Formats: sequence, structure tokens, C-alpha cells
Amino acid sequence: MLRFGLVAAIGLVVDLAVASALAAGAGLALPLAAACGFCAGAVFNYVVNLKWTFAAARPSGGARRIAAYVLTLAATLLTRVAMVALLEPLAGQGALGTLGVLIAATGVSFIVNYGLSKRFVFIPSQGGPRHDV
Repeated sequence: MLRFGLVAAIGLVVDLAVASALAAGAGLALPLAAACGFCAGAVFNYVVNLKWTFAAARPSGGARRIAAYVLTLAATLLTRVAMVALLEPLAGQGALGTLGVLIAATGVSFIVNYGLSKRFVFIPSQGGPRHDV
């Protein structure tokens, strides 16, 4: 989970930068901006998690893995956008409130994403080493 968290933290920088720029700079609605940022971070996270975090995952299953990842992303994205929509009224005015909402929603969606990724996407190979950290 430590590696997953580190990758997620770096991906979060990508995610929040895109979401904040689209919300503040382009005037996009916050839930939509959050969805766009999420997608940008997801591409980064998939590649790094596949190559490093879950390196013990079986090398085959490309189509199955991608389908599982897309479903995991859909569940995580729905969690994120729902949390942003629920928390947005509490944000008040200003970028700090917006960033706080994005970070809180990200925390909840991180837990969902990790559980689903570990269980359904990056499945350890049989007999191979497990990398829990």
C-alpha cells in the first residue's frame, strides 16, 4: 500500500493541477473539472502501478486487466464526483476551499481505488513474490 500511496500522491499532483486549472482558469464546473483531473491522473497511475507498485502481477491478461481497470476507474470516479458534489457547498469562496474539497474527495476515492485495484486489476501471479509495500 506504501507504493500505491506514493504513486497516488504523484498522480494527485497531476490530478489536482488539471482540476484546479480547469475550475479556476477555464471556469469549468468543479465536478466536471474534478472528473477531467481524475482522468489525467488515472493514465499516470495505471502505467506506474503496473510497472512498479504491482510488479508481481501476472504479465498476461491485458484485455481483462484493462477492462477491470476501466471499471475500477468508473467506480472511483463516481465516488470522487459524488464526494465533490456533496462537499462543494461547504467549500465557501476561493481556491483554498476548492482545493480542500478536491483533496477530501480524493482521500475517499483513494480507498475505493486501492481496494478495487488490489482485488481485481493488479492480481499477483501464482507463486510469484508479493510486494505489499
